Amino acid sequence: MKYVNDSFYRLINEEAENRELVQEMKKEVDEFLPFFSDSPDRLSRWGHYYFCDDDGGRLIFDLNSPHKHLCEVCGKVFEDEVLDGVWVYFYRNKAVIMALVSAFIYKATKEKKYFDYSVSVMEFYARHYKEFPLHNKENLTGDSYDTMPWGCGRMMPQGLNESIVAIRFVQAIEILRDELSQEFLDLMYHNMFREMYSLLAPQATRIHNISCWNLSAIGVMGLAFQDQEMIDFAFSSEYNIRKQLETGVTKDYFWYEGSIHYNFFLLEGVAYLFLFSRIYDYDFGKTGTEILQNMFVQAYNYAFDNHFLPNPNDGWPNLNLRTFSYIYHTVARAMGEDSPVANLLKNIEASDSVRTALPLSEPYYCNNRVCLEQLLFNIDFDYGKYTPVKQKSHNFPKSNYVILRNNTWNGFMKYGLNGKSHAHPDIMNVELMCGDHRISRDLSNAGYRARLCNEWHRKTLSHNTVCWNGKDITSVSPGECLYYDENKVTATARDVYEGIHYTRTIEITEDSFLDDFRVESEKDGVFDYVFHLESDLHLEHDLELEDGDLGFKENGFQHILETKRVKTKENQAVLHVRAEDAAWSIWIDLAENHQLYLLKTMDNPVNQRRNTILLRSAETSPHYHLKIMLETKQ
Repeated sequence: MKYVNDSFYRLINEEAENRELVQEMKKEVDEFLPFFSDSPDRLSRWGHYYFCDDDGGRLIFDLNSPHKHLCEVCGKVFEDEVLDGVWVYFYRNKAVIMALVSAFIYKATKEKKYFDYSVSVMEFYARHYKEFPLHNKENLTGDSYDTMPWGCGRMMPQGLNESIVAIRFVQAIEILRDELSQEFLDLMYHNMFREMYSLLAPQATRIHNISCWNLSAIGVMGLAFQDQEMIDFAFSSEYNIRKQLETGVTKDYFWYEGSIHYNFFLLEGVAYLFLFSRIYDYDFGKTGTEILQNMFVQAYNYAFDNHFLPNPNDGWPNLNLRTFSYIYHTVARAMGEDSPVANLLKNIEASDSVRTALPLSEPYYCNNRVCLEQLLFNIDFDYGKYTPVKQKSHNFPKSNYVILRNNTWNGFMKYGLNGKSHAHPDIMNVELMCGDHRISRDLSNAGYRARLCNEWHRKTLSHNTVCWNGKDITSVSPGECLYYDENKVTATARDVYEGIHYTRTIEITEDSFLDDFRVESEKDGVFDYVFHLESDLHLEHDLELEDGDLGFKENGFQHILETKRVKTKENQAVLHVRAEDAAWSIWIDLAENHQLYLLKTMDNPVNQRRNTILLRSAETSPHYHLKIMLETKQ
């Protein structure tokens, strides 16, 4: 198997749509690479700093503004040395991506300037690679690979990003290989890739998504340059890629860290290694191959019907399957058009979903629509020939997730954790869809260094669960599913807080969603049941309200925008929620000692506002019941 599809040159030039895409790519390359300029003296910094502290919005990377950084949400301009370093990180990532795109254009057009552009960028970084200082995302440095702090990069702020650079440069080389001089290949191998191996190998020290990227980069470099030491390290070292998959992937075929984003992020790195093992006829391993294929199948199974993805734990908001179609394309190239993964890819491409882009380490999509991988690898696929895949309800007990489906509703629940890595304190969190409408979603988070990431997005209060005494949930342990069928699930989690246990049942019917939440507690305190509604839904009611005060001033409570207490002696309250083409009623049971509050809370980004239901109880073991009824269909 070759890296580039045998039909690429013919089909890229025969079809008008493909020719138009190439022209769009030319514009991007021609606006950047003729003016490319970099220096090892410019220090790169961690991308997670590039978010607004006021609202969590991403700062806009502007090629012409290396020292002024504009928030995409509020328009505030930041000037800061650290942000200047993040600009350097984005600039280098752009240079690497444009080198890859330029190689693609040359392969499509044979216009030599694009060959020269690509080679010149790679050659610059290879010639100067050892001049870039060792440093990590905390800006800690080292004099050598033996003394460097864990996580170091050279060009980039961490070894993880260096691994991404390595793979993208090898991809560009693979596209151009037949016309590259031996002198250039030797320069890349000795000055850059061998150095990257020395940098990355000491960082592959545990079962973790970063180790998988390090190993994938080492393996891709090793296979492309037939370096047996690198190949052996990737596949046979203590924490080798096979062990990563066999140990780090649950029996449900989900990465143990419990994040949809990190599950796909890990798959991206491993997918490249899997593809290169096929190209260079190296045995990836039967078990690893089966795990990889099943991970892609399950990733499709836990998406909502409209291809949006649930978003537990760390990640980025509003992700969908099309966000990650480039990874499906990579593995479909390796597994073939008749594979289950290729069939799922065709289902994704046939959907009417609009791709949500990633804010960091973004792959290349022309007009955010067509990825390089589709054109390079699978340009000859018959995308009209596929078997539609009907998603079903599914329980993932080893991953602590469940999704219920019928013709109206999709309900997702997270009932435990497999450890603290990338975890949010939100055990028993629920996400809910009704048709194409998102009723309540997980916000995920902004960049890790953004103030509101840690003050709001990663707080129990910002999720649909129960909060005790204004504190964050402390458990990072698995839960247990007690009952499951396609319309109903009951799950329990012990010691969510020490001595406090949760049992939650969610059920869907054709017209309703039912939520039954029981707390079993050995402690007194204040228990707050929280359910957030999406910012584009309009809340209506005829309840009498007064100003309220929840009392707590931290763990997200300080960021509540409005607090209203419902004045009622009834045993039930009804709210009405409307979208442009659908409406729902929310029925909330009110026990004698329950107090109902209606809040305004922050979305992600936080310039949007959510309506939030908070039902407070001071009894030792409260029981909450909520029902959402569909009134009019879309």
